[in-house]
Amino acid sequence: MPDRSVTDVARRRTDRILAPMRIRVIGNDMSGVSFAEETITVSFNQQGARISLNHTLLLDDLILIKNLDTDIEEEFRVVGAFQQVFGDRREWGVEALNPESGIWGVEFALPAEGLRSKVLIECAACKKAAQSALSSIEYDVLLATGLISRHCDRCGETTRWRPSEQLLTAEMVAAANVKPHSPEDERRKTRRLRLSMRIRVRNVWGVTDICQTRDVSKVGLCFLSTQIFSVRDEVFITLPFADQQVPVETKSLIIWSATGPAGRFYGVSYIK
Repeated sequence: MPDRSVTDVARRRTDRILAPMRIRVIGNDMSGVSFAEETITVSFNQQGARISLNHTLLLDDLILIKNLDTDIEEEFRVVGAFQQVFGDRREWGVEALNPESGIWGVEFALPAEGLRSKVLIECAACKKAAQSALSSIEYDVLLATGLISRHCDRCGETTRWRPSEQLLTAEMVAAANVKPHSPEDERRKTRRLRLSMRIRVRNVWGVTDICQTRDVSKVGLCFLSTQIFSVRDEVFITLPFADQQVPVETKSLIIWSATGPAGRFYGVSYIK
């Protein structure tokens, strides 16, 4: 077994780590159906990861990833799909919304400013070309599939982008150094996923209900229930798991409630 200090130093100097890190992924599949799947990473770095899933993902969608070793959960954006590995399993490139979170439990050295890959890409819908500095995950997906997903200010929505053969202009170079404001910026401030999935909720007195979530985040969630719970109640929440996985209850605290269309909404915060 290698000396731990040597391994740690090697990891700090490595931009991409090829390692099977145990993770739990929560999101919506291509059909809009929510899922939770325990799986592993193929590789990861500070900017994102390449993960293996049985479920399909929506490009540019947000998912929650929890590292089952560090117990840290963060939001990631789906950048694109890699090759199909076997059966329904496919590898996906995801970009971290909070690269400083330390979710992987590894200290990464920051790359030099000029080392980020700048690529001339164009929107497949409106043909607008732009020179853009890509994250390592976006660059990997672009090399593998020829397409990445990002916001186009001309189209006003998320579109597919591909390498461009247009001539690079001074305007494109200047625009590459200005960070545009986009709806994605607002979404990153919100940091809450609109995610509908069935969960089980029970309190310490044995009141149990199968509920529907309205949204989830890394610190809690909101659910709709026909049962009566009280603010400051401790409850135990069981999230859906992949097939043949043992469900685990998460201890939580109800911090607010409000009348809903078919019951009451409850906001809960996870208790660590």
